[in-house]
Amino acid sequence: MSRLAGIASLVRERGERMVHADDDVDEVVGACSSALRPHTLRVRERRLSARLDHLAAGSVSLNRLRYGAAVSISELAPEQDEFLLSLPVGGRARFAYGATNAVLRPGAASVVSPYRAFRLDLDGEFDQVVLRLDRPLVERTAALLAGVPGTIAVQFDLRANAVSPGVLALVEAAIHLSGGGARTGHLEALLAETLLLGHPNSLSEALAAEAKPPSSARVRRAMDYLLAHLPESFSMAAVARHSGVSLRSLQLGFRRETGRTLSEWLREQRLDRARALLAAADPASTTVTATATACGFVHLGDFAAQFKRRFGESPSAVLRKTDDGGSRRR
Repeated sequence: MSRLAGIASLVRERGERMVHADDDVDEVVGACSSALRPHTLRVRERRLSARLDHLAAGSVSLNRLRYGAAVSISELAPEQDEFLLSLPVGGRARFAYGATNAVLRPGAASVVSPYRAFRLDLDGEFDQVVLRLDRPLVERTAALLAGVPGTIAVQFDLRANAVSPGVLALVEAAIHLSGGGARTGHLEALLAETLLLGHPNSLSEALAAEAKPPSSARVRRAMDYLLAHLPESFSMAAVARHSGVSLRSLQLGFRRETGRTLSEWLREQRLDRARALLAAADPASTTVTATATACGFVHLGDFAAQFKRRFGESPSAVLRKTDDGGSRRR
């Protein structure tokens, strides 16, 4: 099963089913408008057989949506309050935003921005996971990345030929944090940041422009901040702001100082701390899950896979390991 298929299954399993009379156009439009954005719906072929599963994680939401019929969707107002990332699971669709058109199938991704008229023509087999992000969140994050105060309007390219692995990983994390009362603010900002860095948009060229690497002291300041906040979820833009440099400059500084990206270095530090904690723990009072959470990991499966790649053994094996033929580590 692909990662996206796994995400789609999780949204269906854990989400709230928002549509109960799946052939009632008014109910379907009402539910989808509430979960995503206000729109009109016209059924072109076959009888509507819709399903919407909705999962909220703070100010973002994850939705799995299939109409079961060929439909056309268009806006009710010229400007909207959200960005929508569509990740197709099956079928085919044509998205139009302003003067731009794109054909969508599984493997591609589309972001529908909030500033212009849109129209979506979906075939009866089109099945998608839709990530909804509030417009203020995205525009504030864009301004942070650009190093300016306030907000910036950002136009995403309608289609990208590949889905950002970083976005998928964070979507999975959002699913696992949803519904349990967990604080998701940092994760929401990180999702917006990763989308801005991973999906082509009107800021991409400026964000990718060459920047002057910071001093070693500023890189060390960022490292100290990260090590002091390993259990937390935070945006890389916030780390750069704390260090007094742009995110692009900080990324260059980490590459120069460590030979790794900022995210790679942070993941290694979290894994190293997790291994040290597990190696020193009493298996009777410690679990792998608690240790992973204490080191900033929110997805246990990803943690276990990354741990084994780095250390050649599973987290549970380290926790069970004995010294001197049988005595537990103390």
